[in-house]
Amino acid sequence: MFCLLSVAVALSCTGDPDPGGPPAGDPFDATPADGPPPEIGPAPEDYRPTAAGAPSTDIWVGRLESAEDGTIAVTGLTNATDRDGYDNQPSFDPSGAALYYTSAVDSTQTEIFRYSLEDGAAGQVTRTPAASEFSPNVIPGQDAFSAIHEERGAQYLWRYGTDGADLGPIFGTVEPVGYHAWADERTAAMFVLGDPPTLRLGDALTGEVRTVAANPGRSIHRIPGTATVSFVRKVSDEEWWIEGLDPATGEAERIARTLPGREDYAWTPTGEILMGDGPVLHAWTADAGWTVVAGIAPSGDISRIAVSPDGTAIAMVRSR
Repeated sequence: MFCLLSVAVALSCTGDPDPGGPPAGDPFDATPADGPPPEIGPAPEDYRPTAAGAPSTDIWVGRLESAEDGTIAVTGLTNATDRDGYDNQPSFDPSGAALYYTSAVDSTQTEIFRYSLEDGAAGQVTRTPAASEFSPNVIPGQDAFSAIHEERGAQYLWRYGTDGADLGPIFGTVEPVGYHAWADERTAAMFVLGDPPTLRLGDALTGEVRTVAANPGRSIHRIPGTATVSFVRKVSDEEWWIEGLDPATGEAERIARTLPGREDYAWTPTGEILMGDGPVLHAWTADAGWTVVAGIAPSGDISRIAVSPDGTAIAMVRSR
């Protein structure tokens, strides 16, 4: 019998109560394969919660439309989180019907929320008074999502059920994790802070973690329809490239140079790259390079972008 992940009060496959923990048949072990994380001690004296310095941003949602000549336009763009405060890091669920995102609930804490594109309703998913969550991403093949779990200055890649149930850390030896994406059902690409920051690939089933690049950007994505992960390699202050990384070999190839000084982008299912530059959205294709996308009113600089799996919807973060 198959047991669903993440039910707040669940019955295991044997019929015994199992509140809170991963169910039988869970693909990930309760203890990370690379070992348990060390106990999180008191916060450093100079620790300042990330939420305390978060800017005021909104998430805008709209429709993506492609013309016969291949050009892209955005229509029906609306502000989904119209309030003062930090609403950021949108990520579509596999159906494309909902967005997970990070929202500041006060000046020191963030939680994960979910927004329905059908009716515009938003609801809080995680409730962790002692920690903050950032950068939600649904884990392929699971009724669960991953997020950065920040607690007293430590930042681990953590797992939650789609009902908000705390399923624990995914890796115990990788810290501090800033951003991440899933290459497949077991392989996470992680931006790990440091001097310099590094891009690491971690296998959640074996616990193997490899460093594959130095000085990456924060925007990491699986390229639709492939097993390749893309990231921004910052060669110098003036030269940044979007590169495609083969998780099997760790080898990367250049795809496109970013717009100057910009690192946030997203892929469409048909292979275009979308990237903001101030209040203007651009699209890249191998044939035309970067071109301006129509339909974007000048209402705040664009940073993070997400595209629904079927390519019909877009979410953009804009400054207030």
